[in-house]
Amino acid sequence: MAPKFSLQNVLDIRHGKVEILEIEFGKLLSAHQQTQALLLSLQEFQADLFDQLGAAQLGEIDLMKINLIRQNILQGNKRIESVALELKKQTQEIKDKRTELVKAKQSEETLEILKENRHQVYMAEQVQIESRALDDIYIARAFRNQQRGA
Repeated sequence: MAPKFSLQNVLDIRHGKVEILEIEFGKLLSAHQQTQALLLSLQEFQADLFDQLGAAQLGEIDLMKINLIRQNILQGNKRIESVALELKKQTQEIKDKRTELVKAKQSEETLEILKENRHQVYMAEQVQIESRALDDIYIARAFRNQQRGA
């Protein structure tokens, strides 16, 4: 039976941290996708408003309707700018979380490598012990056979 890895508690903690970071990263990506969808819908809505404005400027001009459309376009612009700013902020958060996640995974992998190396050393020691035991058995048999033959 292989000996317990002395840093197993640390490895477990680091593994837990990686899992938490992966969940947070997934949430950030999901929120980013939702924000992108919102921005796209706002841009489509604004394009519709421009079409309405163009139609309102044809034929008989209704200044109240044009002014209302214009106000909606201005509000849409402000909303698009705020969503674009939020998107930029989320992009930076995703980049930071990805960096943090990569560092945590590297740290966990380092301990995994140490654990694997320790296991290999243990297995090599076991092979050496078994080899010595077999040598002792063979030597004892040879000695016994030599004693019988003499």
